Amino acid sequence: MVKVGDHIRLSSMKGPDREGVVTAVTGPLVRVRWPSDQETTLVPAPGTLTVSAGTPSQRTPTKKQETAKATTGKRKSAASKSATPKKRAASKLKADGRPAR
Repeated sequence: MVKVGDHIRLSSMKGPDREGVVTAVTGPLVRVRWPSDQETTLVPAPGTLTVSAGTPSQRTPTKKQETAKATTGKRKSAASKSATPKKRAASKLKADGRPAR
């Protein structure tokens, strides 16, 4: 899957191949900025899109990666855990009012 900042080559049977930079990815939609500074949103057909260059430093992390990075190494505090409610003493009485053992 392509990421924002990847340099791609789009093959076409109708004309010459085009090269551009990915500016956005939303599901199957890929937004590409071409050397002419025009942008196109497309859904590439299988086998038509090739990632020709792109470095990890150019890529933006996904929300899932940001969340994992933010929570790595942190421990959950006791206050964040949901406590089991304590049962009241009245719930442990027999029908005649005596405590159950």
